Amino acid sequence: MTTKLTNYSELTNRIQALKDEKILHEAKLKNVFEGFANSLNPVSMIKDSIHSLAGDKVVRLDLAKAGLNLGANFLIEQVIGRNRSIKGFLTSIVVEKFSTLFINKNGLGVIAGIKNMLLKKPEQENQITNNNYY
Repeated sequence: MTTKLTNYSELTNRIQALKDEKILHEAKLKNVFEGFANSLNPVSMIKDSIHSLAGDKVVRLDLAKAGLNLGANFLIEQVIGRNRSIKGFLTSIVVEKFSTLFINKNGLGVIAGIKNMLLKKPEQENQITNNNYY
């Protein structure tokens, strides 16, 4: 963009306008560079990855199944006692395999059942207990 300047005051105004424009461009460039530097930060990369994975329903279901399997295996080890005897060890392995198979095939049903139990309203609990006694 070329404009003809006819006097000194127009020249100084144009120089000041270009300096202001330079400061504005430097500020924008600084913001872009800081955003780029933050995106290279390993912690923010991990956070962004986790946020994007958490939004995916398939990944959330897989994580829920993995959590259920870990919890079931922990309970089985505590109840049956893997370290008590050879019979306990073999029994715990068999029960763990069956529970893992059941959770992997019926994961949605198990998760829905747990969710219903946790979100049950007190009125529903009273109604269920009252119906069981009559």
